[in-house]
Amino acid sequence: MILYPFIGLSHWIALPRQVLSAFNGKGSLPIHEFDKANVQKPYARIRPFLNSSGNVSFTSWRLAHAIKKADCARWSSSQILWLETAGLFLENAQLFDWEASNFCLNAGMSDFYADFSRSSLTGRIAQGMALLLLEEKGYAYVGRFETEWKSRAAKQNKPCPPGKKKEPDFIAENEQKEWVLAESKGSFVSPGKKPNIKNSLKTSLAQLDGWDKYITPQPTKSFAIGTFLRESRDCSKETSLIAFVDPEPEAPEDPVEFPSDAVRRANYASWLSLMRFDDAANRIRFGAGEPQRRSVPVIALVGRKYAVSVLSVLPKQPDLSSREFWDDLHDWPFGCARMIKQGLRVELVGLDLEVFEALGFVQGSSTSSALMQFKPQKWRDAEPIESDGCTFYGSIFSDGSLLGELQQNRMSWPILEWIEIVL
Repeated sequence: MILYPFIGLSHWIALPRQVLSAFNGKGSLPIHEFDKANVQKPYARIRPFLNSSGNVSFTSWRLAHAIKKADCARWSSSQILWLETAGLFLENAQLFDWEASNFCLNAGMSDFYADFSRSSLTGRIAQGMALLLLEEKGYAYVGRFETEWKSRAAKQNKPCPPGKKKEPDFIAENEQKEWVLAESKGSFVSPGKKPNIKNSLKTSLAQLDGWDKYITPQPTKSFAIGTFLRESRDCSKETSLIAFVDPEPEAPEDPVEFPSDAVRRANYASWLSLMRFDDAANRIRFGAGEPQRRSVPVIALVGRKYAVSVLSVLPKQPDLSSREFWDDLHDWPFGCARMIKQGLRVELVGLDLEVFEALGFVQGSSTSSALMQFKPQKWRDAEPIESDGCTFYGSIFSDGSLLGELQQNRMSWPILEWIEIVL
């Protein structure tokens, strides 16, 4: 039996092999790009598919990271949201076949869930896959478009555009400071069936249509993205895949003004909330309040430092990110130390220390030059990272956000350095 302290040092549960496989899996999906005219033209065919235009490769931690980032962009983050993402793998360990060369569902999983549960689950996975595609294409920073547009439209007394009942999912930015809008759809495909990819993309295009002309700076393009997952024993010639269309922008029309750092602020504010820095998140997003000096734990990975929060998700658990907790840990009885020797693992959510320092300079509504100067870091989460007698298993995105676990390699404590920062 493998003991795994998934939700904290004092709560240990035995996990089956299937769950452990889910947390160590690797997958890949082909990318197929379609022409907007063919998608929107009645009776036009998009099949048979041409060769893919590339692949999105990911680990299970990277997929969890993308789903978490999408969750945080949509809702005000909380510790409960961590459980929702981790629970995706704990409660649905049977869902994915991580051993298949092309990422897919396990046999019988396309129709396993009730309609409501399936639509909710496929929606979250599709949004995570959409963010992986955007990350692949260099769009490191992501915010929820509805939240960002409505808050600024209200302040500028701009009405909702005529005929627009739904907004796109995301607004994203790349290193060149170019913006895009994105809408995601997805479905689980029953064996032998052909998903209606054209209709899904057409619906996404309708939801994206025209929104780019109602904001300034204007997005350079939009992405309608669909994720379609098949089962491992499906004999269809089509595989699981990601499909997308990227229409050109339209001429501006009475746009809502966005500050140039709006997307980056939204991106980091949501992640700071997940790290339990809610006051700092509100300051970054809304410009209210002053930076505060605080002590944060830091880990070093491959030459870079990351400020982290150690996740404790139950109300009566101690603050696992506090210096006092780790100092007290050294005084635990030897019996507890023997238990930890079987495998101490702590869950981390973090952010590149350079980003933390840049966020400390964000003041009010003025554009932050320090935040805009940060360059996305290119990462491929392929192998575990060794760090001070421990191993980091997880994901690091190009925006500097981190999600994963630190696993003890020997009878020693994870090395956490505490530093003072202004945030």
